[in-house]
Amino acid sequence: MDMVFGRDLVSETGARADVARNIRTSLKRIAETDSTVEAFEEEPDRESRLARIPTDNSGPLRGTTLGVKDIFAVNGLPTTGGSALDPGEFAGPEASAVTLLRRAGAVVVGKTKTAEFACVHPPSTRNPHDLQRTPGGSSSGSAAAVATGAVGLAVGTQTIGSVIRPASYCGVAGFKTTQGSVALDGVIPCAQSYDSFGLFATSVSGLALAASVFFEEEQHLDRKPVVAVPARKYLTQATETTNEVFGASVRDLAESGLDIVHTNLAADIAILSRTQKVIFDAEFGRAHEDRFRRYGHLLGAGTREVIQRGLAISGRAYAAAIDELAEQRSAFDTKMDQEGIDLVVAPAATDVAPLGLSSTGSPVMSLPWSHFGLPCVTIPLPRGVGELPLGLQFVGRRHTDLRLLGWAGEIASAIDQLTERQPGSSPRL
Repeated sequence: MDMVFGRDLVSETGARADVARNIRTSLKRIAETDSTVEAFEEEPDRESRLARIPTDNSGPLRGTTLGVKDIFAVNGLPTTGGSALDPGEFAGPEASAVTLLRRAGAVVVGKTKTAEFACVHPPSTRNPHDLQRTPGGSSSGSAAAVATGAVGLAVGTQTIGSVIRPASYCGVAGFKTTQGSVALDGVIPCAQSYDSFGLFATSVSGLALAASVFFEEEQHLDRKPVVAVPARKYLTQATETTNEVFGASVRDLAESGLDIVHTNLAADIAILSRTQKVIFDAEFGRAHEDRFRRYGHLLGAGTREVIQRGLAISGRAYAAAIDELAEQRSAFDTKMDQEGIDLVVAPAATDVAPLGLSSTGSPVMSLPWSHFGLPCVTIPLPRGVGELPLGLQFVGRRHTDLRLLGWAGEIASAIDQLTERQPGSSPRL
């Protein structure tokens, strides 16, 4: 793609030209792809709106084209949260995260499609690599928009697996921030204990540049990270083929010099899943109870089911689950400290994107890390002609978001170098 992403420009004239060129590229790619991929919400006057955007903006994201998941309020654009409800239901001030990206120079191209209220009812978005397959969810449109080259950057959210999985399915880089580290005002909630801000870009370096808008620079650790492989009980949730690819990737990264250790992290996946389900359902139900009472007939069947299930959970059961969550997060942090672990490596999804659009795929490979509230990143793995994308997931310690991205960038470079040195080997390392 011929799209400039946050480049330092030598002149104001050159800056304006690049911003205008990026906008033209976005409009061209949307015209070429969105009738089939359907990554964006319809906007009849998109071209005229973008023509009025100043091209003399500045900042680290100068002229970067941006897609925004349609649960974020954006000035001048309607919000529906992927539902059939009137946009007036969600009217309010622009999400501060979007405002920060704009101030950094990003240009909002449009709203990207999402599962209804970022939950289970999927949008019409298709996977750009195979239109018969899901792009993942709930940040479906954001991942697909970056994959088609329609935007250089896209905003999403992750509650369980809504950034890491679609990034893997669509072959792009995805980043979930530490839960609670980026404000989600102006965003339709899903489950407040897990909702986290996320980003998509074509590369980890693109994610790092965008993330610098939200985080203060962290102390650089001048060493390679200690990387943990989690418990087999967790890994066997992925398919045999995915685990073969994962195992080969881990072996090659060890040979490249990374310190890889094998642990029993996430061996208690069944316990974590039970706690997570109570909290997710209860919080989703409470967040949307009023809308359900007033507009239940307009909501998708899957959305209604989760709301009803959540409203049936007692306050006592929810409070007990919240206590369990706090204990589980504390225990996990302590374990990483005791074992000297910097990162966890895992498959980003159970498999490549599944056929069909009625489901967005399984989020289980992200569940423990989202449950613990940790920052995560998807690195796209190299693939051969005709192969569907698959990603490698790295998980950092709490509130080490930029450090995670720094190490992930180095790992991505190592993967590229390994592939170049082994031209006759499998494209997946």
